[in-house]
Formats: sequence, C-alpha cells, structure tokens
Amino acid sequence: MITNNLRKLSIGFLVAILIAISAFPTGNGLPTGITNESTTSTVIANGCNCHNAEATASVIVNLTLPKNFTSGETYTLILNISGGPNNLADGENRGGFFVTSSDGELSPTVNDTLVQKPFGFNHLTHTVEGNDYREWTFEWTAPESDDISVQFVAYGNSVNGADGSQGDYWNNQAITLYGVNAVIEVETHNELSGPQKLIYAFAIIAVTLSVVIIGNQMVTKDQAFEDVLKGYWKAIYPWLTTTDHKYVGIMYICTGFGWFFIGGILGLLIRWQLMEPRIDGDFLTYEEYNSTFTMHGTTMIFMAAMPIIFGFANYLIPLQIGARDLAFPRLNALSYWLLPTGGIVIYMGYFTGGAGDVGWTGYTPYSSGDSATTPGTDFWVAGQIMLGASSTLTAINFLVTMLRMRAPGVTMMRLPLFSWSILITVFLLLLSIPVFTVALILLMADRTFGTLYFNVEAGADPILWQHLFWYFGHPEVYIVILPAFGVLSEIITTFSRRPIFGYTSMVYAMATIGIISFIVYGHHMFTTGADPLFRFIVMLTTMLVAVPTGIKIFNWLATMTGGSIVLKTPMVFALGTVITFTIGGITGIVLASIPIDIALHDGYFVVAHFHYVLVGGTVFAFIGGVYYWYPKMTGKMMNEKLGLLHFAMSFIFFNAAFYPMHNVGLSGMPRRYATYDESLADMNEFISIAAMIFGLAQLIFVYNVFYSYKNGEEAGDDPWDGWSLEWTTSSPPPHNSFTEIPTLKVAEEEKNE
Repeated sequence: MITNNLRKLSIGFLVAILIAISAFPTGNGLPTGITNESTTSTVIANGCNCHNAEATASVIVNLTLPKNFTSGETYTLILNISGGPNNLADGENRGGFFVTSSDGELSPTVNDTLVQKPFGFNHLTHTVEGNDYREWTFEWTAPESDDISVQFVAYGNSVNGADGSQGDYWNNQAITLYGVNAVIEVETHNELSGPQKLIYAFAIIAVTLSVVIIGNQMVTKDQAFEDVLKGYWKAIYPWLTTTDHKYVGIMYICTGFGWFFIGGILGLLIRWQLMEPRIDGDFLTYEEYNSTFTMHGTTMIFMAAMPIIFGFANYLIPLQIGARDLAFPRLNALSYWLLPTGGIVIYMGYFTGGAGDVGWTGYTPYSSGDSATTPGTDFWVAGQIMLGASSTLTAINFLVTMLRMRAPGVTMMRLPLFSWSILITVFLLLLSIPVFTVALILLMADRTFGTLYFNVEAGADPILWQHLFWYFGHPEVYIVILPAFGVLSEIITTFSRRPIFGYTSMVYAMATIGIISFIVYGHHMFTTGADPLFRFIVMLTTMLVAVPTGIKIFNWLATMTGGSIVLKTPMVFALGTVITFTIGGITGIVLASIPIDIALHDGYFVVAHFHYVLVGGTVFAFIGGVYYWYPKMTGKMMNEKLGLLHFAMSFIFFNAAFYPMHNVGLSGMPRRYATYDESLADMNEFISIAAMIFGLAQLIFVYNVFYSYKNGEEAGDDPWDGWSLEWTTSSPPPHNSFTEIPTLKVAEEEKNE
C-alpha cells in the first residue's frame, strides 16, 4: 500500500516538473524565428539567453539607420551580423535576428521571404529561409511626430550550423534615432575619464606630500605652521620674482622636464590602449584616445621640447658670449610665465568635458567645426596663442642679446656652436611663429565668432590651414633639432679633446638647414592633392636637406676620429644621439619620396620616424646636456654609475619600443587609431612593454638629479676641461655671471702680446 502511494507521488511529482518546465518561458533558437508571446517576452527581457546566458562581443550586430527621421516617411533599414561561430559566406542555418522599435511601424519589404512580422506583434524576425542569411532588409514607417526619439533594439544570433542551440552566440545593439525637430538633451555623466582620474590622483598625491613635509618640519624643528610656510615662502619668493637669466633658465628647464613627464604619462596611456586590440571604452573611449594623443603631441613639442631648449639657452647664451644677462631681463621673465600659464589653459579642457581632440596639428575643418570637443579645443587654441607669444618674445630677446651684447673678442665666427644653433633657431622662430599665431587667431574667430576663414562650405580653401600650419610646423622640427646639434657639438668637442672638425662648414650647414626648412614643408601635404609641380619641388628640397645634415654628422665623426675620446655619461648620450638621429634621418629620406609617402603617410612608419628624430635626437641630446652642464649650474657632479645605467636602459628600450613601429607601419597599422587588426597584437604588446620600461628608466634620471644635488661631489669651475667661456666663471656662476666682463683671445693674439 505504502509502495503504491510512493509510486503515485513520484509519478505526480515528475508530471508537475514537466508541466513547470513546459510553462517556463524560454527563448528557443528556432529557425522559424521568434513568433510567439513566450519567446518574444523572454528575448526582450533577457536577450537570446537560450543560446548563451550573456551576450558575446565577437558577434557584431549592425543596424543601419538614417541620420534622423521625418514624420510619416518610410525608410529602408539593413540589419547584418558578423563574427561568432559561423562567419561563412554561405551555408544553411547561419543566423537569425529579432528587432523592435519603440514607435513607428516595422514591416517586411514587399515579396520578401526572409523577414516576417508575426501576427499581433510589432517586431520583425527571420523566416525559415531567412535563417540561412546574415543580412536582412526591411522597412520602417516613422511616427506622425518628428519631435521625439525612437529606440531601436536589434538582437543577432550567430548559429553554429548544427541542430540545437549549443555553441551559438548572440549580441544586441540599441540605437536611438531622433526626429528632425527633436531636442537632443546631452546626458551628463559624473564618472571621470581616465586622464582626469590621473590628474586628480597626482593632485591628491601632491597635497598629501605637502602635508607630510610641512608636518615633518613642524615636528622635527618644533616650528609653528605659520613659521614653516614663511620659511618656504622665503625660499620660493626669489624664484617667483627673479629676472636673472640663470634662475629663469633653470625654471624653464624644470618646467620643460615637468611637462615632459606629463606628456610621457599620456604616451604610456596611448601604449596601454594599444597593448591589445580594444573596443570603444574598453580602456579609453575613442574620444578620450583622440584627446590623449592630441595632448601628448602638444605637450611634447610646445611645452616640453621648446622650454627645455629655451632653458639651456637662457642659462648658457650670456655665459658663452660674455654678457651679464639677456638684453631685456623683465621681458625674459614675462616670456617664462606665459609658458606655464598657456600650458594650464591648454589642460583646462580636461576639467570642462574633454581636452582638445584635434591632434597636435589641429587640422581644419575638424578643429573649426562642431565635432571637436567644446570648450576643450577652444582652450587648446587659446593656450597655443599664449605659447606662441612666449616664443616670439624669447626669440626677440635672444636675437638682440647675441647681436649687440657679445664680449670683446667674441666675433660671430668665434661663437660656440651651441650659440650659433640658438641664433639660427630664433631666426626660424621669428619667421614662422607669427604665421602659426595668425592661423590660431583665425581659428579662434571661426570657433568663437562664427567667421568663415576655414569653412569649406562657404568657399574656404580646404587645405589653407595645412599651408599655414606646416609653414611653421616643419621649421619647428629644425627649431627643436638645431639646438640639439649645438649641444652635441659642445659635448663631442670637449670629450674628444680637440676642436670641432670644420667649424666654418658646421656653421654654414646649420644656416643652410634653416633656409631650406622653409621650402620643404609641403612634404607633409603629399596626400592632399596639391599641385604636382609643387610636390615634386618639395620632394627634391626635402632630399637636399640631407646634405648639410650629413656634413654635420661626418664632422662629428671626424672630430672623434682625430681626438682622444673620454667616455663619460654626456659623451655616451651624444654617441647614442648620433646613432638614433641618423636612423630617423634615413627614414626621413625614405618618406621624402612621393609614392612611398603616399603609401606610408598615415601609418606607424611615420610615428617611428619622428620619434627617432625628436626623442632619439632632441631629448637624448638635451639629457646629455643636463649631465654636461649640471656641474656648472649646481656646483655638483652627477653620479656617473647612475648616469651610465640611465643611458643603457634608455637606449636599449627606446630602440625596442620605436624601431618595431617601422614594421607595424609597413604592415598597414594606421596612426591616430585607438585599435588595430588582431594580426598585429603581438608586436604591439612588445612595443607597449618596451615603451613602459623606457618611461620607467627616466626615473633613474630624476633620482640622479636630486641625489647628486644633495650628495654629489664638488665639481669645480671646469670639471670637463671645456673650451667655451661658461667654464671660465665659477660653478655655479655669481649673480652677474662674471665678476668682470671677459675678453676672448685666440692663441696668436696672446703670443703677439
């Protein structure tokens, strides 16, 4: 009896389970489509979860919609899916879809056998025949009102080709379509972007360190809070109010290297984004990526390289020509303070919805239109104008100083080659910066006042901006590399223990580079459709500039060949610079060829080229300059072992990071893109890792600077046995640079006396 009852209960329990399972709504992946109430409600609520619990990113659903809609109009829409387990061009049971709209009416096209609209529903789905396709066409009739928005949701299922749903993958896409008269409300997000998080993190760290340092002073020295602040203010005040060229020069150098590390962090963010192929928002959104490479390029060129050059020039030019200061000390101070102010203005975009995203070149019509970030791009333009004013005032100051304030005996052809490089550089600045500044003012007028200087629809020349920008932009390359040549000449001469080979030819070579730089800018515009004769002439002049550059390289080699080389840290950086810059110069000749440039212009080959020139040339040279002139500026020697370790790490991992970029460029990887083809993933991962080690290696340099300032050996007035006038004064120099103005004499003059 008990056994019979248990048997009846068991049967009843099993029947109940079967009924429950049959009643539970499931999204069956049937080839007949989603056609009943149960499966429809399940797909809307949970997606195609009968195939997989979660959507799969490898399945790409793309619903093509018009830009906006007009009331009552009928539009033809296309839905396709790609990726997933069955991505073949043809075959049976390949995929299915389900699409809904919040308003309007969806309907199959006339006589279409691939798409169906189930009776009593407003969604569309595939038919049995449509299950063998991955693209479907249908119609949508807009609602009677076009001042609203309509939400479309499309589900796509990539079927594995076999019976059943196992192994199938799905994804969905939601799109909002606005009517022509709809008011679009911009949704504000409180979440900070990646770069904003970094800025706030560094700000918090800085405040925390300040509190710790001040607190330590209060505890260890038993000082009141006000007394600690007074002590710091007493130390800072002379730097804030100084007009001494040496103080201003050091502030330029420190500011430039500060921006250099900020720009480097942005560069590492770029490399982290490119560590692997990423979709929008996986690390940086595509807009954030655009802002990041814009700010990276702008920072490195205008806010790092230029200030470092001006810093060395400020400190050394009066010393090398035997002057007590620059011609206009107050103007010099004004030029400096415009630099951090302009930099802060440029970076204000990060706090107002997004930094400028127009690239460091700021190409119109993108930068002049509504697509660029607002007001981030406006801040970018305003800050650039301030930096241009700073550079112009600085150039005027140096030009007057070098032409009118040289000490007795310091003739033009007795100037150190670093001084010659700065003289030619300021001529280039005065001829090119005003053109760029005018272009920026016109761009600001377009963005702010609605003028039409760069509006193509109003008849403006679509490449006017490129002509104005590159008339400045290519001389800018020589503006930052010529001073590096001057630094190399000083270091190689000193550590080869002989005068430079071919001094006169070196001067003429630098002057020739400066002249030719204004007639080669068009090689940046080979792909613009410019006049063929113009492009041909520019190609020839671009190749011609290799001649004076080659003269300089061979003169350095000849100087070393006939000398007695001493391998100290400044010299090994100089040797490394000659190697890396030569590689960058050779790839520049490759890109000077019109057909090659057209093929490689927007690829990573170009990125590799200009990093070899600007980092392998300018940055390496001026880091060597820091090691060379640090004893003169501080009276202390930098640690030699740390310096050699810094060079080894930097040289190895710089080449490991940037040389493979030639390869990925030749493989078709475009620049300025936030993602790339998966076939290049391994090489990009290697590049990113090497770039991060290269960035971390610069911390050795920072540590060496601070460690040597506190613990370095006393340098003496001339620790390197240098040749130029700055080594004749004390280390560091006195307030007026020289106790008395020196007179430069050559050996023959001294014998005659």
